[in-house]
Amino acid sequence: MLLGQRKDWKELLSADEEEKLNEILKKISRYKGAYQNAEDIKAAQMWCAILELHRENMILQKKLQTIEDILEGMFEKIRRQERERIDLAKSLEKF
Repeated sequence: MLLGQRKDWKELLSADEEEKLNEILKKISRYKGAYQNAEDIKAAQMWCAILELHRENMILQKKLQTIEDILEGMFEKIRRQERERIDLAKSLEKF
């Protein structure tokens, strides 16, 4: 790079990273009305990106909690069946 010439920083990203960045930018375009009316558009756009990532994180947390609840129910059923099996074995030993 010559003095005085600046590359677009996005050109330094890998193709995969650039694609991910473009996905985020596409998602935050729904907030365009808000950040374009801000005094500092770039900072507002960054906060909107953080807001969007937080929203996605909350969705993932809810899905994870659902999976954990399902697994806990399955494990509880297995533990209950194991206790019943042990109780039955003890009962048969006494018989």
